[in-house]
Amino acid sequence: MMTDIRPLIEDCCGWNRRIWADAVAFAVTALPTTLEGKRVLEIGAGKHSSIAPAFAAKGATVFCSYYGQPRHEVENGQLRLVSEKYGLTGIALLEMDMHRLSGQYDVIVLKSVLGGVCRGDDYKRMRSVIDGLMDHLTDEGVILTIDNGYVGPFIRFFRLAGAGKNRWTYFKQDELRAVLADYHIESQGFGFLNFGAARFLFRRDLEILETVNDAIHTVDTALLRLFNPRQRAVLSTVIRKKSVGAHAQA
Repeated sequence: MMTDIRPLIEDCCGWNRRIWADAVAFAVTALPTTLEGKRVLEIGAGKHSSIAPAFAAKGATVFCSYYGQPRHEVENGQLRLVSEKYGLTGIALLEMDMHRLSGQYDVIVLKSVLGGVCRGDDYKRMRSVIDGLMDHLTDEGVILTIDNGYVGPFIRFFRLAGAGKNRWTYFKQDELRAVLADYHIESQGFGFLNFGAARFLFRRDLEILETVNDAIHTVDTALLRLFNPRQRAVLSTVIRKKSVGAHAQA
C-alpha cells in the first residue's frame, strides 16, 4: 500500500490537477488510512479522468464505472496511464447507469459528475441522486463528491464557453449544504480559477499543458492570498448518514 498518494492523485485529475487534487485529497482524509477489505465504486470515469487508482493504492477492491462512452476510450485513457505508472492492478472496469446500481459499497466517489446529471441548478435532483446512492452504501459508508463550484466573476464566461453552455450546474456551497441537511456532511472549497475547457487547446502538447497547469495554480494561489474570496472553484463534499456522522464525531 502506498503511503504518499498525492502525486498519484494529481495524475488522476489531469487538467488543472493541483486544485482538483486538493479537493480529492480532502475527501480521502475522511477515510481510514487503509481500505483493505473495503469496496469502492467510482461513478462517471472518463477518458481524461479517473480517480479509481487513488483508492486501489489504499488497498481497496475498486470498481471503476463509466456510462455512455466507448469502453476502450475509458480503459486506455487516464485509468491505464496512472495504473501502469504506479503498478496498480485489479481495478474492475464496468459500464453502469448510476440510477440502476447493484451491490453495496463502503465508498462511492464521483468527480465532476453531479453537475452534468443535475443540469440547470437542479438541487432537488441532486438530493434525489444522493438518496439513491445511499441505498447502495454500507451502514458506515461514505459518499465523496468533487464538483465544480460557483464563482460569480467567471460564471458568465462558463455559460458561454465552458460546460455551463450545456446548463452544467456550478454548485453553490450554501445551497448544497442546505439541500443535504438531513445528512452529516463536510464540505470544503478549493481554488478560484477553473478553466477546464481550455485543456482542449493544448491536448496535443503535454509539455505546454503542464506549463499552463502550473501557471494557473500560481495565479490562483496569488489571488487567494490577496483577496481570500468566499467562493471556490472546486467543492469537495463528504456525505454520511446522520447517525454515522454523529458517531464519528463522538
